[in-house]
Amino acid sequence: MNKIKKSAICLLVLFVCLLSACRNKAGKEVAGSTRTITDMAGRKVEIPQHIRSVFVDRHSSQMFYAFDTVMTVNRVFNYNESEKKFLKKSFYENKPYAIEGGSEEIIRLKPDVVIYSQVLTKANIEAVNALQAKIHIPVILLDMDINKYKEILAFMGIVLNKPEKAEELISFIETYIDSIPVKAHTIAEKDKKRIYYAEGMRGLKTDPSGSVHSLLIDLVGAKNVATVDVLPEKGMSNVSIEQVYAWNPDIVLVWSGNFDGLDSYKFIRTSPIWTQLKAVKQNMLYQVPWRPFGWIDRPPGINRLIGYIWLSHLLYPTVYKFDMLAVTKEFFHKFYHYDMSDAEALDLLNPQPSINELH
Repeated sequence: MNKIKKSAICLLVLFVCLLSACRNKAGKEVAGSTRTITDMAGRKVEIPQHIRSVFVDRHSSQMFYAFDTVMTVNRVFNYNESEKKFLKKSFYENKPYAIEGGSEEIIRLKPDVVIYSQVLTKANIEAVNALQAKIHIPVILLDMDINKYKEILAFMGIVLNKPEKAEELISFIETYIDSIPVKAHTIAEKDKKRIYYAEGMRGLKTDPSGSVHSLLIDLVGAKNVATVDVLPEKGMSNVSIEQVYAWNPDIVLVWSGNFDGLDSYKFIRTSPIWTQLKAVKQNMLYQVPWRPFGWIDRPPGINRLIGYIWLSHLLYPTVYKFDMLAVTKEFFHKFYHYDMSDAEALDLLNPQPSINELH
């Protein structure tokens, strides 16, 4: 190491020591005390130096799970056995079902901090400020914009004192996700797949372009055929079968409510009201993978990253040339702390039953 580098390091160490001494003298950020952060809404929040317990909302739960499988004091979903298979028991076992908005439950559970992931609107920021004032527990607000996940992960790494894990997760996005919207812009208008996103038990609910629930269809360079209003919160606009036939999609994506029975998919595949639709006749009907969380929606959280890759490859395999088996296994290892076999990955990637099984 040359003299210049040694001098620079010595000065940096001296600066850190002086800064630490100043903070100790001022009574701030001493060992076991607190630190002040600026969350993603620009709010100053005083949090413990070392966080040991966290209350999460539905949108942030998967993000937090990627960093830590133990610290959450609540669970926000009821998991079936096929979903539990891919999750650590420490994430859900012996934890009460408690979702955002329940201030009394948060107070009872006594977390070090509360983490919410929301669209950063004035109303949501005001609601979080009101919640924090009521419960007297720090509330950290994250942006839920999928295009800002690298920034969000870096921020979470700072909050949780886990920068190395943050870098690992960010690296996955840089390797597989960053190129998708870039390539999406190269898809010619005439080549864009026309998609109907079928929700509800009979497939006659949907979310149009512009909805957070169908966002990935837009991002991968496809067209959402639904021309209905974007509904707030949970979405799912009612449509008629006549509208679906008029839209005449190339492909139908099915969300079956994260149920192993795949009732929605089976109904669309076999019901007389659907079987004459071009996409169904041509077997262009795909069940969206859902274990342990929906891959393109429900919830609209970081679980969508693997769905982002899956959907782009499904619709445009010559544009997005992913090895889906390898990518799926890597995603589950890094984000869900689960090392899966090739057979398990194939099962997740191909959830719909064969045509023969339906007759």
